[in-house]
Amino acid sequence: MKKMALTLLCVAALSACTATTPELEPLPGSPTYGENASSRKTRAAPGTMIQNRFLHKGSMVFETYEVQPDHTYKLVRRSVADTWPPGD
Repeated sequence: MKKMALTLLCVAALSACTATTPELEPLPGSPTYGENASSRKTRAAPGTMIQNRFLHKGSMVFETYEVQPDHTYKLVRRSVADTWPPGD
């Protein structure tokens, strides 16, 4: 009985890990900000990861885009540094 409960707990934990995250919206400075997704295309191979960084409201923003099969960009990750330059 304990093994079954542990198995169910593990399955529940793993299913929570695979839950989809909400779509990230582009910020001013993002390559796809203010554009229709189909208007920005690249020659890069599908699955290629493209890095972007820019200042937004005094914070440094780091973004990662994945090239889709139709050669458009999909924003998959973003991190923000609290202040830029460091030490301010």
